[in-house]
Amino acid sequence: MDRNIILAIALVSLVSAAMRVLPLLLLSRMRLSFTLQQWLAFIPSGIMTAIVVAEVLHKPAMTPSGLSVYLLAAIIAAVVGALTRSLFATVISGMVAFSVLQLLSGL
Repeated sequence: MDRNIILAIALVSLVSAAMRVLPLLLLSRMRLSFTLQQWLAFIPSGIMTAIVVAEVLHKPAMTPSGLSVYLLAAIIAAVVGALTRSLFATVISGMVAFSVLQLLSGL
């Protein structure tokens, strides 16, 4: 392999590692306010919501009645999640609902 390619891979790896480690090292020494900690607690759920909503809206797989298979499975998973408050039950119910709906709609 060309020496320049190896050097470029090593440099990119170092920069990537530094971008992940430096904020962690700097923030671990700082005391964050309670309000900021509360605000930061919403980031993971906000990111997950954005990913799921983008995926549900982007996939137009429809049942014969014109309903989105992805949307129906997401609604079922959301209801199970709200009732059980269990991530495991939410994920399993969403996967089963999606599989059954896809099977029934012939997709």
